Formats: sequence, structure tokens, C-alpha cells
Amino acid sequence: MSEERAAREGQVIMPFYIICDVSGSMYNDMAALNDGLAQLRQDIMKDPVVDDLVMLSVITFDDSARTVVPLTAPTDVELPRLGPGGGTTYGTAFREFHRAFEEDRKRLKGEGKRVFRPCIFFLSDGEPQDRDYLQTFQSLLGYDPTTKQGNSAYPYVTTFGFRDASQHTMEAIAYPNFGESNKRGRWFLAKNGQAVGELLKSMAGVIGQSVLKSGQSVGTGAPQYVAPTSVAGMEGSFV
Repeated sequence: MSEERAAREGQVIMPFYIICDVSGSMYNDMAALNDGLAQLRQDIMKDPVVDDLVMLSVITFDDSARTVVPLTAPTDVELPRLGPGGGTTYGTAFREFHRAFEEDRKRLKGEGKRVFRPCIFFLSDGEPQDRDYLQTFQSLLGYDPTTKQGNSAYPYVTTFGFRDASQHTMEAIAYPNFGESNKRGRWFLAKNGQAVGELLKSMAGVIGQSVLKSGQSVGTGAPQYVAPTSVAGMEGSFV
């Protein structure tokens, strides 16, 4: 095996999953969401080194969830034009992420890659209609470091809520009780009166910067998820 091939096969990959609410209430915001995703991709591609170290996937959800962009390098991402659907069910999104990541991790490890803990950016404009969404979240993604029970590959989660989404819900998903003393989740909530279109542009910008900085950390030999620090027009918290 050549040294170049060996290095490529042992390469660290940082997987990022953007989970977008496309329920019916997002009808007037789809153009801004599509434009934001396209700009995010372009921003990441400006750094060719990062383009080799990170992978992106897009999952959409309403009454159901689907992977519309399978996990791949930003250069190879083909973004569909997203359209609005039905209701808002968070549990479907968590189930689809769990299914997709398990398959992605198996594939990447089969290629000799080292897979970093997955990172989720979760965007929603409303409250979940499925009351058991937190149980779904915990059962699929939760982990107890004391008993070693649950999903040891649980993701870092950063949530963005706007319109009818509440702080309680965004915080509950960003700060799962996994028993860590240094949780890395972060939540952001739109301030009153902020235009959703402008918020989506701001979100896309900070997500792009987070991905870039996280990818650049791989070159230091100590890869880490670099969470967003602020979003124009939104308030938030970080532990």
C-alpha cells in the first residue's frame, strides 16, 4: 500500500448533518432556505483542505423525514430545490438521522476512514406535534457514560428555532442529559420581530463557519467540533 493511500484511508472525516423543517408553515421561507444551503456549500468549498475533511448531508422533515442529500464531500453535494410539506414531527427526523448515520459510519469505516462524532444542525420554525419526540431522541441518540448504555456515537447538536419554536424545546434537544460535564450543544432562538428570510441567511453563514473551523481543527491533530458563537437576530446559550 502506498504512503499516500495509507494516509487517505486513515483520514479523519467530520460528518455534518443539516436537519431542516420543511413543514407547511415554511411555505414562504423555502426560497431563503434553498439559497442559504447553496451559499453554505459554496463557503465550505472555498477551503479545499476542509473540503477533503468534512462531509455534509441534508435531512428534511415534516410528517415524515428523508435524506435529500446523502453524506458526501461538499464538492460532490447536489442540492435539490426543497419544497414545503405537512406537519411537524421531530421524531421522524431523529429516526432518519440515526438510520443514515449508522449506514454512513459503516461505509466510511469500510473505506478505512476514522469517523469523528457526528454533528447536527437542527432548524425548525415550530413545536413538534409528536409528544414523544424526546423519548425517541433519547432512545436512539442518548448515552449513559456511567453504565455505558446507549449510543456511544451520540451527536453534538446545535439547534436553531424561529417563529413558533420555543426555547424549552430547542434547549432540550441541544442539551441532552448524557451525563457529560462538558456538553457541547448550543441553542439559538429568534428574537421577536426578526424576518425569517434574513434569519435563515444568518444561520447558513454561522453553520458554514462552524463547519470550516471544525474541519480546520483536524490539521492540528486534535479535531474538535467548533460550535457557533452567535447568530444575528437570535439569542442563545452555551455550556
